[in-house]
Amino acid sequence: IKIKNYILNKNEKKLSKLQDFIILTEKEVQLLELFLNNKKPISKDNILSTVWNYSTDADTHTVETHIYRLRKKINDEFMDDEFILNSKDGYHL
Repeated sequence: IKIKNYILNKNEKKLSKLQDFIILTEKEVQLLELFLNNKKPISKDNILSTVWNYSTDADTHTVETHIYRLRKKINDEFMDDEFILNSKDGYHL
């Protein structure tokens, strides 16, 4: 699956660009799929309910923590700090 300048291999849980790649967790793959399937920013509550099946009133930093770790992985390997963006409406690619 093409995402920006990258290729997401869901079976191998890999995000690659040219010869470089990172290994993703199942939740990271689900997050990327959610972003890919939505052209608009996605709210933290929507991500929580879709990826983790949490109630939208749950007070947790799960989304922020996972996105932080995913951004760090991508930035460490590909030097791309613009991969996952966020705005007042939520997160998006």
